[in-house]
Amino acid sequence: MSYSIAVVTWECAGRLRALVDSMNRHLEDEVELVVADNASTDDPFAAARDWKGETVLIQLEGNLGFGAGSNAAVAAARHEGVVLLNPDTVLLDSGLDEVVGIALARRALAGPRLLNPDGGVQPSASGPPAGIWPWIGALVPGALQPAPLKARTEPWRLDRTTRVAWLTGACVAGPRDVLGSLGPFDPAIHMYAEDMDLGLRAGRAGIASWFCPDVCLIVHHGGASAALLYPEGNEAAVASNRRAVLRRAYGPRREWAAWLAQRLNLRLRATAKRALGQEAARDRAALAAARAARASRRL
Repeated sequence: MSYSIAVVTWECAGRLRALVDSMNRHLEDEVELVVADNASTDDPFAAARDWKGETVLIQLEGNLGFGAGSNAAVAAARHEGVVLLNPDTVLLDSGLDEVVGIALARRALAGPRLLNPDGGVQPSASGPPAGIWPWIGALVPGALQPAPLKARTEPWRLDRTTRVAWLTGACVAGPRDVLGSLGPFDPAIHMYAEDMDLGLRAGRAGIASWFCPDVCLIVHHGGASAALLYPEGNEAAVASNRRAVLRRAYGPRREWAAWLAQRLNLRLRATAKRALGQEAARDRAALAAARAARASRRL
């Protein structure tokens, strides 16, 4: 199957090399690899050239961010189907072909199940971030919810293809013209929450997002470039961007209610982990950032 894979890099050539190795194992050489680099110093193009198929290399003028880099890569792609794929991912099978097929057949966005390096499931698909559903998600543990509720609160727990509000940006497939019409990303968002923004804007334009856990598995390491950009932690950037995206999508009143639900969710999660003797440092850091975040940024 012919399609394009669009990857944005910044100081992560080693991760890109592992991704290309997995692509060589699981994908056919009809796939095009498009790499847009944000002025790295570690030569990601050397790793990209190991791909057995056609490669397009784009050198950006500076660190323009994940969104701007993705937009440049999508614009350069030549195939009808395009996959936005993080460089810190590794393919476990050939299911990416089927994810692209779903996106093309439905004229929609589609994403696979993402796994942590230890095999745990990542929250790679989400329900509506405003309204009643965030409150249900905060008050009722996702593992205890019936499937119809999970589909609106934590759809990443499901094992069947499900329509969701938005997909994690580590792997999103779509028709090239659909992605191009959306941006796909807002270049004003350097990193974080650009995927939620994409899904919400797509939904308002009548473009569905489909979570496809039963067709493809991908390991997502996470933090390949973020640790360099935010050496003291990314929680503040995540919280600020998320609030800005929610405010633009829903307005101040609904954004504030959604933010209260998010804070409650983080507080209860941290409390539960502490009670069970589990590590909760990241949840506490995210809660502190959520409390401090102000809805001052405008998109």
